[in-house]
Amino acid sequence: MGSKINKKFAIISVSDKSNIDIVAKKLVKNNYQILSTGGTAKFLAKKNIPNISISKFTEFDEILDGRVKSLHPKIHAGILAKNKKDLEGLKNGYSLIDLVIVNLYPFKKVISQPNCKLTDAIENIDIGGPTMLRAAAKNYKRVTVVTDPNDYNMIINEIEKFGCTREKTRYSLAQKVFSIISDYDQSITNYLSKNDDVLENLPDSFKIVLRKKQTLRYGENPHQKGKLYSITSPKINGFDFTQISGKELSYNNLVDAESAYSCVQQFTNSACVIVKHANPCGVAENKNIAKAYDHAYETDPVSSFGGIIAFNKNLNDKLLAKIIDRQFVEVIIAPEFGKKCRKIMENKPNIRLLLIKNIKSKTKSYDMKALKGNFLIQESDSKTITKKDLRIVTKKKPTKNEIEDLLFAFKVARYVKSNAIVFAKNKRTLGIGAGQMSRIDSTNIAESKAKKQKIKLDGCVMASEAFFPFRDNVDLAKKIGVKSIIQPGGSIKDDEIISITDQHKISMVFTATRVFKH
Repeated sequence: MGSKINKKFAIISVSDKSNIDIVAKKLVKNNYQILSTGGTAKFLAKKNIPNISISKFTEFDEILDGRVKSLHPKIHAGILAKNKKDLEGLKNGYSLIDLVIVNLYPFKKVISQPNCKLTDAIENIDIGGPTMLRAAAKNYKRVTVVTDPNDYNMIINEIEKFGCTREKTRYSLAQKVFSIISDYDQSITNYLSKNDDVLENLPDSFKIVLRKKQTLRYGENPHQKGKLYSITSPKINGFDFTQISGKELSYNNLVDAESAYSCVQQFTNSACVIVKHANPCGVAENKNIAKAYDHAYETDPVSSFGGIIAFNKNLNDKLLAKIIDRQFVEVIIAPEFGKKCRKIMENKPNIRLLLIKNIKSKTKSYDMKALKGNFLIQESDSKTITKKDLRIVTKKKPTKNEIEDLLFAFKVARYVKSNAIVFAKNKRTLGIGAGQMSRIDSTNIAESKAKKQKIKLDGCVMASEAFFPFRDNVDLAKKIGVKSIIQPGGSIKDDEIISITDQHKISMVFTATRVFKH
């Protein structure tokens, strides 16, 4: 190697060989000698690009079927040395290595395959790659490290312009490397844990890896900037959507969309949920999806203005046209859209259509909320309440239809901000009261909204997402004409509440499950 002693050394060892031949050719032209490993060396040789195998450079053959290739003092001394003086006096001709281009074994791609075996995953845990990357990133003052093919052009342009990369570029690339390696290691941890219970599996200290999904139109208010990030690690099931039409989403659009999606996901028959300010303002379930929409809209047409509409079934062209002709809407969500829906939306660029990818998903998910300097994580409230869970506590028993309406109303109450009151009949909401400091205020609001729409409440059911602390809600329910009540129970005044309900000849059931939504 005597004739090449003044050349710079670059290690190239990549799983993703996209454009690596172009990069290698340009490096050769700029006086770099390339060191490479197995598959990369063969690839470059086929492209007639001169390179020295790492085995030849280290004078140490690959062993253990290629598991040990780059783990050698000549490689890591060459990367970690701060300058030539660090290598003086070392035997066997140590040389500085100035550039490391490495990307890792495709662990995530392999484990995403449906037939992936544990042995396949283990073989795709990279050892030498992360070690070289970490060493190069640590020594960014002198060494350039690249692991993302999108950065190839940037480093080549700087080398051709300045003769080497700039320190601020090397620093930025080093940061990127540590982020990618952290994400890679967390993916391995998640896979090997084989545990769906993320909360149980999380260590006391861990890293949440975020990846930007899109820049939002604005944040909670127009003067606030906002971005949407997906959590790539730990793996958490969530609100997975694709926007297929309309302008950019805002922060509030997404908050409301997630609320509408979570609520509508509970229902089996065709259902429609209309949300405004993160609260359902109209919900209905029906065998006919158009009727479900009509009933949801009729609950509160005023609040539905500018709302978010979610469906749990295919939204056909005819119903989409009806919706946009009838009301102003920000976002429409569905698991499928009719063939002509995109054409219909060409003249409605302000309305967003969101295609939901996992509307039927029953896998466990988690809620997260940021506090100042702290982070809350909890299991999502996905407990299913069925007829078997209901305990009839009054002398009067609810009818079969009333039980169905009680369960429907309780599903809605689960997504109404506390304190929540829902009046319903025939699997459609009649009035909703949300977010009040006093439960009786929510009841009054729900009744008032129904009156404004000239909706009769006589014979309806009433749902409360938490227990009644006082008798006032039951007294008002009697006055309104409520026939049956569903609530969790658990108050020290339960016996009194049951007695009053019996006096009013109203049936009542307890769920033994509170569903607060703050």
